[in-house]
Amino acid sequence: MENVKEVKLAKLLSAILRKLWFVVLLAVIVGVASYAYTANFVEPLYRSRISIYVNNKDTGNINNNITTNDITTSQKLVATYVQLLKSDRIMELVAQEVGSDYKADHIRSLMSASAMGGTEVFEVWIAHPDPEVAAKIANAIADVAPGQIAEILEGSSTKVIDYAKPATEPYSPNKTRNAGLGMAVGALVAAVLVVLQALLDVRVKSEEDLALLSNAPVLGAIPDLVLNIKDEHGYNRYDTKAQNSSAGKAGSKEGEV
Repeated sequence: MENVKEVKLAKLLSAILRKLWFVVLLAVIVGVASYAYTANFVEPLYRSRISIYVNNKDTGNINNNITTNDITTSQKLVATYVQLLKSDRIMELVAQEVGSDYKADHIRSLMSASAMGGTEVFEVWIAHPDPEVAAKIANAIADVAPGQIAEILEGSSTKVIDYAKPATEPYSPNKTRNAGLGMAVGALVAAVLVVLQALLDVRVKSEEDLALLSNAPVLGAIPDLVLNIKDEHGYNRYDTKAQNSSAGKAGSKEGEV
């Protein structure tokens, strides 16, 4: 049983190697098509970023000494601040700041926010097809969010570290990555097609194929015949000279041995 499995696996690998040109060709075609589609039909997105520092103390407090406990508390508050940024209250004010063409839900869909490692700093990203608009929305959040968060969470404050600048290069889509994925998919599809063709081919072509069908020994085999000569009547006939020449060469080699 193990020998049968080994023969089947060897047969499939041999089929793939014989059709390696097809696997490479389809991989290149799909890869080029993926690159062309990404470059011409996928809208590029630009991202602008702001960073905000979180402090659990009110900046108006006379005692501004920061302790380790204050830092730990600020780190825990970052997740709360990120959720507050997505609230309707702040998003509606940001929409008013940006202009009437934008609604709170739309701006929320463009925004992503997360803490920077385990620090008290979190960053806000805005993705938009227009880099100028992305920077404008991000800076509107920087102008609105600190004051609103301070009103909601009494005794805490935030400070803007970095304001947004228009991006010069799109961050999405990644044409090279998409082309690579397309080549991988193309190669996989081609390999699957070759394997299916080999599995569906039930013709007996060799002694190994017979071994898959029966355990009976092979008693004899019909040799390949050369059929390449036409007689004076236009009929094909076997080239006996070529066969005799081949047989003579084989015999002379055996004699030399």
